Amino acid sequence: MLAKNKRELSRQYTSRPGFFEGIKHSTVLPIHEACANYEAPFPLIQGIIDAYPECVKVAESAYQRLPLHIACRKHANLSVVRYLLDCYTQGALIADTLGRLPLHYALSNGADDDLVDMLLNQSPGSARGTDRRGWLPLHVAVSVGASTHVIGRILKAYPEASIIQTNKGTAVEKCMESHQAANKPEVLQLLAVYRSMVDKMFRPARRPSLGRTVV
Repeated sequence: MLAKNKRELSRQYTSRPGFFEGIKHSTVLPIHEACANYEAPFPLIQGIIDAYPECVKVAESAYQRLPLHIACRKHANLSVVRYLLDCYTQGALIADTLGRLPLHYALSNGADDDLVDMLLNQSPGSARGTDRRGWLPLHVAVSVGASTHVIGRILKAYPEASIIQTNKGTAVEKCMESHQAANKPEVLQLLAVYRSMVDKMFRPARRPSLGRTVV
């Protein structure tokens, strides 16, 4: 009976006024609420998913965010994010209504190197995700002063990001102007290296000169 009740509760939707930013109403499942609490213990998350495995694929109603989006946005611990990824790896490539992937939220909320590594290892393609403003994960990373390691991982997964501008025409370097991170010189050098690499990749090949034919 207890196991049955647990399964039923894990499938029960609840209306939550102010679920996002204290102002945005959303209809959520217990897994969404648990992932919104960065202190939620791993056994709780695991128990909810065990009772309703499909819940990891269900989006809340306000922004169509999966539990993985919410966990990355709320700086959940590494074990929680890993379990969500293991249960639904494709979730790393699903965008919410703002066009953002879980990687966007992990970066914007100061995720540590290990968490970003895990997201990129599972889904390298997430480095290519562009939100509705035209921001790639790289734009987000440099704008918040992410570590050189994190920025290097994103560039390795998607070198072309080094030359892509946002919808407003903002270059990657411009996104760095809001802060003075200690690793700024290293990041600028890294961007220059990858930009040069991309330039060589896409530079039109020169045809060898055939010379003049002497008759």
